[in-house]
Amino acid sequence: MESIALWQGLTLCGIVSWIFISSCLNVTQKLRTLIQPWVSHHVISETPISLQIQKYQHGFLDALFSGLSCVVSVPFYTAFLPFLFWSGHGKLARQMTLLMAFCDYSGNCIKDVVSAPRPSSPPVKRVTATKDEEEHALEYGLPSSHTLNTICLSGYLLHYVLSYSQNQDASLKIAGLAIVCLIVFLTGLGRIYLGMHSVIDIKAGLAIGFAILAFWLSVHDHVDSFIVSGQNVTTFWAFLSFLLLFAYPTPELPTPSFEFHSAFTGVAFGIGESKAYIVET
Repeated sequence: MESIALWQGLTLCGIVSWIFISSCLNVTQKLRTLIQPWVSHHVISETPISLQIQKYQHGFLDALFSGLSCVVSVPFYTAFLPFLFWSGHGKLARQMTLLMAFCDYSGNCIKDVVSAPRPSSPPVKRVTATKDEEEHALEYGLPSSHTLNTICLSGYLLHYVLSYSQNQDASLKIAGLAIVCLIVFLTGLGRIYLGMHSVIDIKAGLAIGFAILAFWLSVHDHVDSFIVSGQNVTTFWAFLSFLLLFAYPTPELPTPSFEFHSAFTGVAFGIGESKAYIVET
């Protein structure tokens, strides 16, 4: 119990310290001044690549890539995450919800710190088939959150299936990995095809996505054990959610990113609160 209270206190104190230090030293603006020009240059220089890919524009491809973009959208999460709970996969549901909340917060933080533009439209044609896509178009570009989230969603799902499957055939693992790689590749390609991202955004999404997935696979058992234990979960999660709102960077211009992550943070808090309530009762 003492060890749990210790790391909880250290975590919250660390976030408070970061909020104070970053505010005093204006860390966000300094990082933006350093990174934004470099990213913006790449976005402009990579415009011919986007235009080359869009030369193959077709109604089927529009539908395919727009559909893939919906896989990590709010409507998808609204249906998929509750389904995991209803189907009896409690641990997977908790982990997927917390992981996606972590990805959403991390990705949006980086977007608003860098505040780099999306490809200019025109000349790039931006295809926004859904209202959700229209809202995403109002955000900054780097990194591609769709690429980042797809890596973490499909990667963790593959890890979970292989970990709990009785069939440990190597061909099954290879097939699963190939499917995940194909989905990630098509998602990244689709974001360029739809005019939503440049190549640099996709590369950043890939790098950050793999880093987050690797980190999460090293801590997910500890996170789930903490939530299931019910020890200080509600109090800690409430303070954590509150502090994360203040730790969020201020973008160069207002975007919907803050609202997106705030909603997902509330969902993550609900996961911890509901499990703690079940343990207590």
